Amino acid sequence: MPRTIPVQLPNGRYWPKKSDAATHFREMLGRYSVGERVQNSTDHSDLSSLLTVYDKTVAPGEPTKSGNGIAYFEKGLDRDHPGHTQCFFVFRMDGTSVDFSLSRALDAVTQ
Repeated sequence: MPRTIPVQLPNGRYWPKKSDAATHFREMLGRYSVGERVQNSTDHSDLSSLLTVYDKTVAPGEPTKSGNGIAYFEKGLDRDHPGHTQCFFVFRMDGTSVDFSLSRALDAVTQ
């Protein structure tokens, strides 16, 4: 029988199974149009918390997804697979941005 892996984020959000968390974030991504900024405060909090954990897995000296702080999130098209994959981008306080993989971030949370 497969092992159930729970997901707990620093903002208090909890899912009993990783697949439930993946569904939550996939549905969130589906609610936004490409180029649309995440305005919902709960969505912003969930994405920020997910990146907080994801960034803890980055090797020392390597850049984090959050950089020097998160300004906002926006749905966009993956730069490595233009037109094929939609994802969230984190826009940092310094004006830079980077995309991130929800599945890789969830993998980091459950390590």
